[in-house]
Amino acid sequence: MISNKSRLFSITIFALFSLLFNSNQIEAQNTTEINNIVISEYNMSVLSVNQNDQILSIITAVKIKNQTKETFTPNFTNVESTGMNFLRFSLPKGYEDLYVETDLPEGNLIELEEGFALTSDIPSGNYNLIFNYNILYKSSYFIFPLHFPHGANSFKIIIPEGAGNISGEKIIFSQNINISSNKFNEYLGENYLQGDYLNLEINNLPTSFYKKITSSLNYKIINLVIVILMINIIIVFFLVRFFKQRK
Repeated sequence: MISNKSRLFSITIFALFSLLFNSNQIEAQNTTEINNIVISEYNMSVLSVNQNDQILSIITAVKIKNQTKETFTPNFTNVESTGMNFLRFSLPKGYEDLYVETDLPEGNLIELEEGFALTSDIPSGNYNLIFNYNILYKSSYFIFPLHFPHGANSFKIIIPEGAGNISGEKIIFSQNINISSNKFNEYLGENYLQGDYLNLEINNLPTSFYKKITSSLNYKIINLVIVILMINIIIVFFLVRFFKQRK
């Protein structure tokens, strides 16, 4: 007959082996290989162009796919040796008011100078990411060196009709579309490899007349003109005073 102590010992050993076996299985289902993460769609919209303040409001919707059965776990500890094995997205320098929403598992947002990264795990399956931000443009010509660190199967960008023209590498004008009675121009591209740059350019942006005038002025010349005017006013003042005294 097996004693209670022996039975309890056997159960404890079995539980420990089961826990060890399951933990090994969990570790085997995780990976830090970022190349298995695919951006199936990258849809970008210029929502509005504020002519007075010269601000672009941009929103982007991304479809993310983990095409393996393993859960991707980002690695932020050995970047020098393993590379940047984490999900990241490109933004233009000087972006403001970034807001990000996703159905990925809980994680943190890391803002970078030219984009942001996510610390979330990515289980097998399809996920969505939406982010929007504002960017100040200084002239009618805006350059956005859009980077695809994970590639992109398809890319689409729309801009309000009359707000500017878009060009870039491997991108063409597609059609005019209507969204909620507003007209947009649509541009398409596809099959971007990991690390590709789109080099997006927006031409003929509407600009503020006041900013156009002030930005074209040379402030050294303005200061010189002010000094000359003040000298002339002083000279006129003394001349008028001199002739009044003589009378």
